[in-house]
Amino acid sequence: MTAPRRAATSNEATFTLAGEDHTLANALRHALNGNADVALCGYSVPHPMKREARVRVQTTGANGTTAQGAMRDALLDVISVCDRVREAYEDAERAFERER
Repeated sequence: MTAPRRAATSNEATFTLAGEDHTLANALRHALNGNADVALCGYSVPHPMKREARVRVQTTGANGTTAQGAMRDALLDVISVCDRVREAYEDAERAFERER
């Protein structure tokens, strides 16, 4: 991920996710929209042949939430969800092996 492009305030930023596509961008959009301090969030993939996604974040500024802080929190949420999915898969795999 590259640093956010300079914005007028710390409440808005566009993040470029190099080497990523809809998979991560859509998960981040979902996590960001779950944050009550995020006023607007969306993403685009400029061209399908260029592996790059751009995520735009605007926060209300309430509770001191910045765009960068909201993005950090969303990334941590996505990591947490991935960890839970992996653990559930591994538990199911072990249960399957015990039944064989």
